[in-house]
Amino acid sequence: MAGTVDLTAVLQARDRRSAKRKKLLAEKGRCLLSVTLLMPGTVKTTKLSRAFLREYCSYLRKQLQGQNICISGEEALADPAGDSYFFVFSAETNPVALKKTAMLLETEFAWSRALDLDLYLSDGRQLSRSDLDLPERSCLICSEQAHVCSRSRRHSIIELQNKIQQFQADGLRQLLPERMQSSALAAAFSELLVAPKPGLVTGTDAGSHADMDRFTYADSTAALAGYFGSAAGCGLAEALRRKSAAETAAAKDEAADFVEIVSKLHFEGMRAERLMFAASHGVNTQKGFIYLAGIVLAAAASLALEPQVFAFRFKKESEHSVTELWQKEISRWTAALHKIQAALPAGQETAGKRIQRLYGISGVRGEAASGLATVFQLSLPFYRGLRRRKLAKNEAAATTLLLLLAATDDTNLINRAGLNRTRLIQKELVEFFEKLSQSEGYFPEQLQINSSSGDQVTGKPKLMAADVLTADCLDNVAARESSVISYIEQWDDYFKENGYSPGGAADLLAVCFLVLELLSDI
Repeated sequence: MAGTVDLTAVLQARDRRSAKRKKLLAEKGRCLLSVTLLMPGTVKTTKLSRAFLREYCSYLRKQLQGQNICISGEEALADPAGDSYFFVFSAETNPVALKKTAMLLETEFAWSRALDLDLYLSDGRQLSRSDLDLPERSCLICSEQAHVCSRSRRHSIIELQNKIQQFQADGLRQLLPERMQSSALAAAFSELLVAPKPGLVTGTDAGSHADMDRFTYADSTAALAGYFGSAAGCGLAEALRRKSAAETAAAKDEAADFVEIVSKLHFEGMRAERLMFAASHGVNTQKGFIYLAGIVLAAAASLALEPQVFAFRFKKESEHSVTELWQKEISRWTAALHKIQAALPAGQETAGKRIQRLYGISGVRGEAASGLATVFQLSLPFYRGLRRRKLAKNEAAATTLLLLLAATDDTNLINRAGLNRTRLIQKELVEFFEKLSQSEGYFPEQLQINSSSGDQVTGKPKLMAADVLTADCLDNVAARESSVISYIEQWDDYFKENGYSPGGAADLLAVCFLVLELLSDI
């Protein structure tokens, strides 16, 4: 990707940008904001520059929307001779006010100097700083005006390139963890607010829990904010490490370097657990989500410089190619993390470890080792299918939680209910979804679990993804939404009466929200 280009290619790229601007202005808006990168020398695109541009445009979009500036269109121009991104604005937009906002953003951070935000009017004319009687920007390296240093060639190309790379890396290190931290917090709070959820804490009741409520959960989630950013930072460190290893000919122990980064993630995860317990006064509110979210965030951030991610963001690559890569990274980080944990002295046996010893059920660890297959191949497409059928976020999520409960080995539930009762619950839920997958969509209005309490279940009931992801199943859930929610409420009553709580399924629902957040803003 980091190939050199000559002057002719640079001039041709300039013409392509000009043609794209004119086309977008003619089709979509009153003014246009062009985002380009300063790239001194003959190399105009790199993996780092593309990751930086993608991340900054995500940040810029939110900043503009936060100012109630209406974006009427967006388009990227990926070009070996210089990438660019265009935001087009509606007729109501005040170009002068927008230019002032852009200039403020250009000076917001030291590394913002690596960007050019240029505003073009509908007639193609550029609204410049001089039009507003403002001085031009300073040099990349010193405090002199940029054109003075450029004309005198005060700084070498190598100096300028090193400064630009530093700015791009600094910008990524700031923006990417901040974005992913926000996504993880939003996912955790979204899971909390979903209702009804069998036996779980919601925004209205404490479920089967006498030791925590929504306020306990909110306090512990807030305490984890820094951890989510640190986990993403670990992933980005791995991405930058791989970049550095590819650029240098020096022999390095890459495996040892990766283990060092994963060890940092493990340290941050253990610290996060302590912060959670401190905030919740000793209650385990979301230990599973700490574990899963840390791996998901680190794996996602470690892909920041990959070409598939850039291509997907700019609609040149399928989501499947990105999620496939992401799942492989999740499995890779999980395996490395497990090696570190296995080398530590054995502590007190937890409920999860006891269940694994007795039944060979690995819970969230097994889910992570699989690359979160249950999330990516089952719950995510199911939830999206319901949302496409106009179910509200809450109702779609509540039904998705029931699906996760049917499909996964929830060690929290097994610990409270025992393995056989858990299998009986899952058997009834599998039958529920099987009936919904039939064209008539019939399912019993009352729970059958009480009448089958003495039954023994051999093996885990099998839920077929091919059944629940059919149009019939999704259509029937949407058509009988109120009946489905009433059915979930019955399970909620049953779980509360018996003190059951499917915390593992809740963690996976939160991860489902997190994956959706990250995919929408990758």
